[in-house]
Amino acid sequence: MKKFFGILGIVGLSLLMAASAGAVDIPGITPTGPTTVSGTVDVIKNIVRWVYIIFFIVAVLFILMAAFTYLTAGGDAEKVKSAHNQIIYAAVAIVVALIAVSVDTIVSTFLSTGQ
Repeated sequence: MKKFFGILGIVGLSLLMAASAGAVDIPGITPTGPTTVSGTVDVIKNIVRWVYIIFFIVAVLFILMAAFTYLTAGGDAEKVKSAHNQIIYAAVAIVVALIAVSVDTIVSTFLSTGQ
């Protein structure tokens, strides 16, 4: 799992570096990608959206694996407890992800209303 997040971080950093490299004017080459701050923010939002989608797919897979463990436990208390903990961890991870993604909306709402 650490390798996955490490690779994901490297890919995200590479995309950000590529986005900032688009701001350099090279004669004879038309720039592609974002050339403004709002364009870069849009790229970051798209990256976050894709990571969010991938996260939920992985979370559903973890819940399915936990359900499989629970169904195949055969009355083994240790396996049932392990499956129960896996489902709780997956549910907590989904709640944390929902809160993390909604922070942008919550903050922008408070800033726009001034309260």
